[in-house]
Amino acid sequence: MTSINRRAEYLALLCTLWLATPRAGAATLFTHVSPESPQDQRTRYEQDLLRLALEETRADFGEYQLALAPPMNRVRLLQQLAQNSYPNLIASHAWLSPGKRPRLGHVRFPITLGMLSYRVCFVNEDRQADLAQVRTLAALRPFRQVQGRGWQDAQVLKHAGMQVQEVDDYERLFKLVARGRADLFCRGAGEVYQEWQRRQAMPGLALDSQIALSYPNPHLFYSHEANGAALTRVQTGLERAWRKGSLQRLWRQHFQPALDLVQPQRRHVLVLDNPYLEGIDFDYQAYFHRRIGEEAASPPGDQEQKKAP
Repeated sequence: MTSINRRAEYLALLCTLWLATPRAGAATLFTHVSPESPQDQRTRYEQDLLRLALEETRADFGEYQLALAPPMNRVRLLQQLAQNSYPNLIASHAWLSPGKRPRLGHVRFPITLGMLSYRVCFVNEDRQADLAQVRTLAALRPFRQVQGRGWQDAQVLKHAGMQVQEVDDYERLFKLVARGRADLFCRGAGEVYQEWQRRQAMPGLALDSQIALSYPNPHLFYSHEANGAALTRVQTGLERAWRKGSLQRLWRQHFQPALDLVQPQRRHVLVLDNPYLEGIDFDYQAYFHRRIGEEAASPPGDQEQKKAP
């Protein structure tokens, strides 16, 4: 389906929602991004979290409706956010310094509670034994890595001296590793469970069980700065859900299986610096899961490798 057809379907949906909603008590429309492929489950937690924040604020902000924008990669997503292309488009992204996000506002809350600060790697089966021997960043640098185009993780890895190829197609990232065109595809601890469940039968692809990468990587909700009321509502809802404990319950529901799979306490941790946190305006680590937060707060450098607590 072409992008023109997807946009036409989206506009038709908006018209249907507008006609079906009584004008006296019109619901506020929020838009969220769609998965990039049928197997892409990364947006499920974000959608559930956004819905939780909106439910927590119905009494004081009113009714709401959720619609999906067409699938898009990170580069196009930032373009659509900056252009305010869809009503109250709310999307997550790693921290963007003020100079790199013109016309965007953000919600001051790390939505994954640090799960994306702790990373484990899909590895080509032929390189699995070699990766198990790695104990320093220097030893990791010869491995060929892949990341999505426009992902901040690619820049963090490159800053640490890693070989990184950026790729547009999400599904192709796994295939490149499975076919030996790349050695590693390192993922946030909160992402890897669903990804592995759907691809563990892929020939040539393995999930490493020996090492982990760690660097502070808070992800926030962003929207166009013109959507100030929407950002305020989401901020209020997240803080309210955090105080009540409903946010933590949702987090455990989505991510406990991933923690059980990853088993951080058994891995050798390599700590990297994240030089892209300039200008962050709140204490994001105060919300981090204990183990993930401790790893993310550790000093960077080759001399800092250690076992997770």
